[in-house]
Amino acid sequence: MAKFNYTIMVALILASGVMASLAQESINPSTQIDDTAFPPESEGEFPPKLVPGYPKHLEHCALKIEAECGKEIFIGMFKSLPVSNKCCLQLIKKMGKTCHDDLERAIIFMPEFSSRASEAIPKGEHIWDKCAVVAKQS
Repeated sequence: MAKFNYTIMVALILASGVMASLAQESINPSTQIDDTAFPPESEGEFPPKLVPGYPKHLEHCALKIEAECGKEIFIGMFKSLPVSNKCCLQLIKKMGKTCHDDLERAIIFMPEFSSRASEAIPKGEHIWDKCAVVAKQS
């Protein structure tokens, strides 16, 4: 099994799941996100039978959106916090569904998040659906 380095861990965290905010009011995510929920550095192992080139694919996916947006999306997978319209647009128009799904799966494979997969997967899909509406309206 391949060891998971910090760069890929951060990239995965920054690019996972997605939850849209359709509220008209402006929300500043940095004031509503608990940074302690953001995972610490980890030496956890990656999914078994890793396909060659897959970690590079995930890193490439993660780098398609800004770090702050990745953080909003990741935290949205585990808490009921909205994702800004700006981040929704990046998710839909820059990252795409395949990268979103691949990163979401990679995150729930990590030991520290696997027990919350039943919560994270539906929220990740909900984020994608809401962001698709936001992107369609813009």
